[in-house]
Amino acid sequence: MPLTKQEKYVLRLLLEKELEHIKKDSKKLFIINSPFFGKLAEDEPDLLFLKNEVLYLKLLERLKKKV
Repeated sequence: MPLTKQEKYVLRLLLEKELEHIKKDSKKLFIINSPFFGKLAEDEPDLLFLKNEVLYLKLLERLKKKV
């Protein structure tokens, strides 16, 4: 399902805000190592970003370029 212009705009703002927070507070950021997220990441290779901060940051940057 394609996004509308309004949805893309909102998504871009949210991504920029999240990236801003990550860059500002990168030393405080950590991915929770919960069994639930660990199981999800093992079952779904596309969700490996749930286990690694760098992968999460790269995912957000890729999404921002797509929007």
